[in-house]
Amino acid sequence: MVTKELTVLNQAGFHVRNASAVCKLAMKYSSKLSLSKGGYAADCKSCLDLLSLMAPQGTKLILAADGEDEQAATDSIADLFEHKFYEDEFAAMAPPDL
Repeated sequence: MVTKELTVLNQAGFHVRNASAVCKLAMKYSSKLSLSKGGYAADCKSCLDLLSLMAPQGTKLILAADGEDEQAATDSIADLFEHKFYEDEFAAMAPPDL
């Protein structure tokens, strides 16, 4: 199992478009993936679960991955968070092909 603390950096917070991007990316991996906050763990392969996190800018979330491709899954989802889901005017890189 791999875990990583992620921070919601984008100004709009973790909203529908972000949840959809995480979900779409998570579906590419066989590992079980979850984001948790305050004792609640949301399945990364469920957009509705992810939206229930209600995470504004600055929120710390814990990403957990368990499975054969856990490191690759963790790295790719962390990349989305680190680059502000490629929606912020300051995100310098182009988004990955989701």
